[in-house]
Amino acid sequence: MKKKITMILTCVGGRLIFDIIKAFRDADDYNLNIVGVDLNKDAHGRLLCDNFYLVPPAEKEPKKWISEILKIADRENVDLIIPLSDGESIQISENLKLFDNKKIKTSANNLNFIKLISDKYLMMSFLKKNKVNSGTFSKVDDISDVRTLLEEYNYPKKKFVLKPRYGRGSRGVLICDNSKLSFETLLEDRFCGSGSFEQIDKKLTSLNYKLDNYLMMPFYKNIICDVDCLSKNGKQVDIAIRERQLKNPLMPTSTGHKIRMDNDIKDYVRSLCKIFKINGPSDFDIVKDDNGNPILLDAGSRFSGSVGGSFTAGKNMLSQLIRVLFDLPLKTTEIRDGCVLRPYITMAEIPKKNEKDFL
Repeated sequence: MKKKITMILTCVGGRLIFDIIKAFRDADDYNLNIVGVDLNKDAHGRLLCDNFYLVPPAEKEPKKWISEILKIADRENVDLIIPLSDGESIQISENLKLFDNKKIKTSANNLNFIKLISDKYLMMSFLKKNKVNSGTFSKVDDISDVRTLLEEYNYPKKKFVLKPRYGRGSRGVLICDNSKLSFETLLEDRFCGSGSFEQIDKKLTSLNYKLDNYLMMPFYKNIICDVDCLSKNGKQVDIAIRERQLKNPLMPTSTGHKIRMDNDIKDYVRSLCKIFKINGPSDFDIVKDDNGNPILLDAGSRFSGSVGGSFTAGKNMLSQLIRVLFDLPLKTTEIRDGCVLRPYITMAEIPKKNEKDFL
């Protein structure tokens, strides 16, 4: 008999939510009732869910968000909650006892891991302390700090990157590139760009923008991979590696991937799972340095928003997550190495109860 599970799935407004919900439902060993929640009443995934609720923003109104989620959990007799955003993951991890008391399982990771990866300098220092490759990195709090490090980073011969310690979505990221003739804005809806050191200095001055709490590191020209990983008690259970195919190096969302099951990256991620003591899903952005050694650029305590790409290529990390959380037998599937992925608009089948509802 199939196990019946009622699950709250947060942030169902993501543009790739169709693949995520499809992957969760693609299983023959459990039946899933999906209760979607989002702060937008017209969330893309609303009609794909069995029920849908509007909730306040978790980061701006954390107490109200938790209260609403617990009410929904009681009303729907929920067994599981899976957050799809960083802010919601943090709120669940910080209030884990409230869910434990109701015997609700969650995919939220341990709070220590979340705190480490929320500060990029702390994260890289933790790697270095545990003898896991972290590459070269420096903490900078002013443009004058950067100036004193130019020679160490072999500038102007080589590029380097400045990124906020606590930033997300490429906000505030600057690529220092001496070949640039002028400062180039790379994303129109947020401050980030590239230019020579002098151009960046001039831009920061014109905006009265202070490089406070920043991380400085080399610009690695090699491929960047998004890694979906599932772990249990610090041991890697399953993994999918997707090479980014992007024209814009700062693009925060995927415009394409190629499956690349690199053995060096597999081993490196296995080390990350162990030292961070990860229990659940994680998302790693990994690049290779000039010597071909993997280096962590960023990490998330949940699967990435484009985890559905791994499902399309044959590796269902999401149904595997359900099995890990409910101690169901794991299923081994082979991902199609070399598979090329692009996001497309598609027609989706929705629950019949939503037939008269339209976005």
